[in-house]
This record gives sequence, structure tokens and C-alpha cells, in this order.
Amino acid sequence: MQTLSRTRTRKRRQRRNRPWRLLKRLLFMGTMTAATFMLLGATFLFATDTGEELREWAAGTLLTTQHDYWAPYTFLPEEKLEALKQQIRNPVVINSADETTNTPKDEPVDEPAAVAIPEVKKELIEIEEIDEKRSNYYFKGKIMYISDPKRVQLLVSNRKDRGELLDEFVKKHNALGIVNASGFSDPDGYGNGVKAFGLLIKDGKILQNYNAKGGETALGITFDGKLITGNYTAQQLVDMGVKDAMSFRPQLIVNGKNLFADKPAKSWGIQPRTAIGQKEDGTIVFVVIDGRQPGHSIGASMNDIAELLAERGVVTAMAMDGGSSSMMLHNNEAITKTSCPYYRGRYLPNAWAVI
Repeated sequence: MQTLSRTRTRKRRQRRNRPWRLLKRLLFMGTMTAATFMLLGATFLFATDTGEELREWAAGTLLTTQHDYWAPYTFLPEEKLEALKQQIRNPVVINSADETTNTPKDEPVDEPAAVAIPEVKKELIEIEEIDEKRSNYYFKGKIMYISDPKRVQLLVSNRKDRGELLDEFVKKHNALGIVNASGFSDPDGYGNGVKAFGLLIKDGKILQNYNAKGGETALGITFDGKLITGNYTAQQLVDMGVKDAMSFRPQLIVNGKNLFADKPAKSWGIQPRTAIGQKEDGTIVFVVIDGRQPGHSIGASMNDIAELLAERGVVTAMAMDGGSSSMMLHNNEAITKTSCPYYRGRYLPNAWAVI
């Protein structure tokens, strides 16, 4: 009789703890970001509208990783899950420049008459510390300001067996500052970064084309230092005088308009982030936000990145690859903290650098 009673008690405990056992199982699968762990845990605690909002955050986070197949396990209503997928797969794209009015690199440009204005000496590179807190998450990172846009180049790995670490790019090209750029095939987080997704242009030559009607969006820098983003073909970009270009998504700011100002923050989840932008005066801006590291930095939403850049006068900006690829080096030292288990970061197909 006593044995039967103990058995019934054990079964009642098992039923009561079933949601927590499921959560623990998901955690130990090692396929979710730290931010998602926290959000899912909160979801089980609150079976309310707040709980559904947290599930949307979790689903958005998962859908922007290599483990998007876990998104249905957030138990989000199918129509909301599908809406998140569409926002991520088909972001709105706006061309930042009119290709018919741009001057190719081989045509002379009529310069206005010079006006004598006292010149204020600017440092080539300046670093800003980012430490932000939101209502239910927090993030840290760095912003790098490059005063001469012509010093910014896309470095492309020429290895056949793997991509290169950021510090390898730095040593090979004597780069002063560097961040990751393109995405690449990364099954289960074991990709070797040997081949970039999408478009690649280096020194005005097309290395790799892509479908401009697809989800990827081009970002390029012209020979005269102007940053351009939009739905352009590789040839269109070359004809517009673009020196270096790659592609990713989404656009964050176009011609001064914050494209995420009226979008729900949860649509892209919370992740480590990298983005590139340009201010009105030509200054190029690199931003890297650490993530997936409770106690240090959970990560940021796309809204956070767009807002940070807009507040600092950036008029054109686009996201680069994020997650464990996100990393920034200055003078060959990592000044952000990668979520990659290897402290030197990931093997990457290319990177934006200050030369």
C-alpha cells in the first residue's frame, strides 16, 4: 500500500513538472541562444498575453538562426509564426541611390569651387562604448567611427579549404579596424566560411553575382566613398561606381528613414548583431553588439540597432551577418566579446576593414 502511494505521488510530480522538463530538454539540446532560454522560461511562467509576446520574441530569435526548425516549439499561433517568417524572409527593400543619376568611376566629376573653411582634424578611427538596458534584456557592444570612407574596404578570403579569422585578415592586410560581413552556409553551426552567400564585388570586379529579386540586399561603397544599399544587380553597382560590395539583410536606415521605427521589435528576435552605416558627412560606422552571454550581454533587436544608428546621425545602414560571427577588432585586438566558443571567432568569407 505504501509503495502504491509513493508511485502515485511520483506520477503526480511528473505531471506537474512536465513543462519544466520540456524546457530543460530544449535547453540541453544546445540549439537555442541564451536570450531564447530566458524568454521561453518566462513563457512557461506566464500563461497570459505577456506570455504570447515572449513567445513571439523567442520565435523571432530562433527564426534568425540556423535552428529555425525549433520555432514551432514556442507554441506560437500559426498565423503569428507565419507573419514573423514573412517579415524576415521578405523585408522591405528601398534603393538608396538612383542608378541613372550616379556617375561611373571613369567619368570626371565637376567639383564645386572650394570655400576656405577652417579644417578640424579628425581621428581616422574613434570608438564608442555601448551599454543599454531594455525592460527585459540588456546588451553591450562597440561603435567604430571611420572619418575617411575611402579607407574602408571589403577583404575577401582566397582560401579554398576555409574562410579566415578576423585577426588573419588584419595581419594579411594591416587593417586598423575590422568587422564581419557576409553570411555563409553554416549547418548546425559548423560552417567553415569558405563561400559567402550572395553578391561579391572587389575593386570594381564582380567575383560573385546573385539574384537581386531574392531576399538578399546589396551594400556597396563607391570609389569616392559613398555607401549604397538596395535591390541592385552586380552590374548595376559596378556601373554606379561601386568599388566593393556584398549582400545580406535587412536594411535598417535608407536616406535618413529608420525602416524599423514602426515595426514590432520581436520580429527579428534578440541576437548578437553587426551593422554598417554612413553619416551625412561621409563617416562610415561599424557597430557590433555582443549577445547570448547572460551576465554580460543578451543581444539586441533590429529595432535597437536601427535606433542606435539613427540617434547618431546615420542616414544609410544595413545589417551584416550576426550571431556567433559578430565581432570587432581594433589595432588587432578584439574589443567585443564573441559568442563563438573560440575566442578568435569564426572562419569568415569576407570582412569590412579600415586599411
